[in-house]
Amino acid sequence: MFNKKYMYFGLVLLGISSGAMAHSLYPNITPHEIPQAKLINSELPNILIGDNEFVYQPHFRPFDIDSFFANTQPSWQARKEALKHWAGATGVDPRILLTTLMIVHPKQIPTADEIKAVANQLSQHFYYYDSRKSLVQENYNAATLAIAQQLPTLTDWNNWQRQYEQWFGPILPTQQAQPQVKPAAPALSLAPSLADANRDLGVIQWPWMQGYSWKPNGPHSHTGDGYPLSSIDVSYNWPDWGAPTYSVTAAHDGYVTVMSRCQVRVTNPNGWETNYYHMDWIQVENDQWVTRDTELGIYANQRSTALCEGGSSTGPHLHFSLLYRGRFQSLQGVQLGPYKIQVGRHNYDSDCNYSWLYDTRNGRKVCLYQSVDNPPL
Repeated sequence: MFNKKYMYFGLVLLGISSGAMAHSLYPNITPHEIPQAKLINSELPNILIGDNEFVYQPHFRPFDIDSFFANTQPSWQARKEALKHWAGATGVDPRILLTTLMIVHPKQIPTADEIKAVANQLSQHFYYYDSRKSLVQENYNAATLAIAQQLPTLTDWNNWQRQYEQWFGPILPTQQAQPQVKPAAPALSLAPSLADANRDLGVIQWPWMQGYSWKPNGPHSHTGDGYPLSSIDVSYNWPDWGAPTYSVTAAHDGYVTVMSRCQVRVTNPNGWETNYYHMDWIQVENDQWVTRDTELGIYANQRSTALCEGGSSTGPHLHFSLLYRGRFQSLQGVQLGPYKIQVGRHNYDSDCNYSWLYDTRNGRKVCLYQSVDNPPL
């Protein structure tokens, strides 16, 4: 395990205890639904833009951010990596994020913190509305309501639509109405993610090298608050900052998108994706095809590297997430290596009565926050 290829010795030991609890990546948002009467009076379209166009699908709906900043918005060049990074981390398409930033901050270049804040708010509002069926939700799709919540006034939806179409072309009605459909699940499936992800990808391995054991913590959302519980943090031994860290590997076959200096996504052609955050020494390139267990890099051992565009973290670890065509998916019932995941009641649930791993080899329940192996498949 201590082969120099798989470890990195930090120059400075900060001495901050990490334990096995990670963090909330962003400030939590408490959504307040817009009253139906205000929505009607604003004449907001039921579908301002489709949910599929709202979520970030870098392989299926690529966006040339370099060309955009060079040819369309050169004054924002310094914000290129922040935009790419937070689009990837929050799952919001860069075109949505850019348009919303222009409406919210029309007379200034947005700061990196403002990009993060708008991306976070768009994402949390989207998943709030996507998971609820209120009277408002019956008439408007989640993307439309998430964008509406960000606008200075509801009637600014006209300005938002004009800006989007000026930059990125017309929003086609067929695109707007296109449903988000996952592959059909077997009738007796325990959960859609289990039925679809494990069937389509085969067994997804843990995101570290086969043959080693790491410690996962409790499942949580991609933000650390709210739902779905799509993510899990893993580390070899949950050390302090500056300690050795180890190789992160692809959990399945797919095409690589490098989101930033500290974030990578791998997309399988069937639509399933995994996201890898808090990385360092990234060894792969955009559009590179990787197979399961291919080394992507290591998880960072310096806080400034792990949080290359800001945020919070208690210590070195990998933040690992499951998505389908840009949408974060619950890990409930998903199998990583020989272990099926029981996500629990809430983010970072540490009670083994509610959240655990089921070892399919021997039928035993394994509590989280303990070492689990990643055997060859």
